[in-house]
Amino acid sequence: MNIFGFINPMIYLVFLIIYNFDSDQTLFILVCFLLGFSTDFFSQSGGAHTIATLVVSFLRPILIRNSYGVTSEVPVSFQSDTRKINKFTFLSLILILHHLIYFSVVFFNWNAIYLILKSTFLTFIFSLILSVMVLNFYRKSDDS
Repeated sequence: MNIFGFINPMIYLVFLIIYNFDSDQTLFILVCFLLGFSTDFFSQSGGAHTIATLVVSFLRPILIRNSYGVTSEVPVSFQSDTRKINKFTFLSLILILHHLIYFSVVFFNWNAIYLILKSTFLTFIFSLILSVMVLNFYRKSDDS
């Protein structure tokens, strides 16, 4: 889905967000590699999704600690937490980091820094909106 011709929200990142925090990290990295690789394969993007998804999956424990705090109790999953600010911080960090790495790999040129930042910001906004909508639908269907 392209919005305005160049904004392409990435909804597959919801998997990185809803995966349990206390699950096996090795399995998570392997599944993220397969997710990024299949996205690259079907969109013919030359490995940019795989690189960005793998980097975010490696950094996910650090992002969890930064979002939820080192001394506080980390919830079992994103969906089971009730703290809205922490959830929003975690969601934003995952999305902005992924998009920044993705567009840096796609353009891979210092002269395109403005284009990288513009694409990152606009895609982040639309991905954030759609991810929140999907997560709310997921939560609603999970509660009933």
